[in-house]
Amino acid sequence: MVAALHAGDAHRAAQLWTQDAKLIAADGQVSEGNEAIAEALQALVSNGARLAIELTHLFVSGDVAMATGTLTVTATDAEGSSHSHTSESVVVYRRGEDGLWRVAIDAPWGLPGS
Repeated sequence: MVAALHAGDAHRAAQLWTQDAKLIAADGQVSEGNEAIAEALQALVSNGARLAIELTHLFVSGDVAMATGTLTVTATDAEGSSHSHTSESVVVYRRGEDGLWRVAIDAPWGLPGS
């Protein structure tokens, strides 16, 4: 996902989410579906954001997995100043019939209210 975003391909990155995936914003607003997630990812690409993900925990039960970790987003503004934001993320994965793991629920900024 990070490689696709850094290459500027938000639609390729969005293919790593399920078709009915949910993306939860810090304020609790939910974007639903692969196209809405591609739009959110395109906003990151358009702003030249760079992402770094550090996995803290991974729990697997059958065809479902939950990962927690740290997400750091770094972007440069119009004046050339670099800004970073770090958050604790929670991601739920679902294994598809094709055997591939995809994101089903993504809370990259952490769970609302936490």
